[in-house]
Amino acid sequence: MRRVERASDGGFTLTELLVAITILGIIVVAIGAMITTAFRTSTSVSAELQGSRGPKVVSRYWVPDVEQAKSVTAPGTGCVTEGTRIATIVSHNYPSAFVDGADPSDSAGQDRTVAWSVVTNGQRHQLVRNVCDGTTTTRNVVVSDLKDVSGNPSVEVSTAPRFTITVTVPDRSRTNEEYQFSVTAMSQVTTTTSTP
Repeated sequence: MRRVERASDGGFTLTELLVAITILGIIVVAIGAMITTAFRTSTSVSAELQGSRGPKVVSRYWVPDVEQAKSVTAPGTGCVTEGTRIATIVSHNYPSAFVDGADPSDSAGQDRTVAWSVVTNGQRHQLVRNVCDGTTTTRNVVVSDLKDVSGNPSVEVSTAPRFTITVTVPDRSRTNEEYQFSVTAMSQVTTTTSTP
């Protein structure tokens, strides 16, 4: 008589199962380490970007404000009385550069006042820009998180018609670190005056 062999049941042996669990554990640990590193890097990069955003936004507003200025005073008065004023810029408000009398050195046109201030919002100090032109006031938060130090930010008016704003923001990715940057613009109006 011949012995008939049965087909395999298709199951795993204990050795195969242990090898598979070991390999799976190694893969899970490696993926977990990659995810943890990605989260740490993402937080650090986000903090770095927030710090580097400040100079761009300040430049976007400071340079055109100063270029059109008839006068720049630090701290100045008028317009909105929100927060601690650091600079007041008065310029002409023309509907278009192509209208008659739109030359900034011309005395025609309606004046507008731009007030740069430091405003405390909860635990944070913000650099705020208020534009008053006639009947409307527009408010922009230029920097949402300033370093809490006396005299921050500061405006240098002694080198008129070149005006510099210096701002310090905290580096949230490192303890007790900060970013400090300066933005300089030159007034294009020949009658620019400055008052320290």
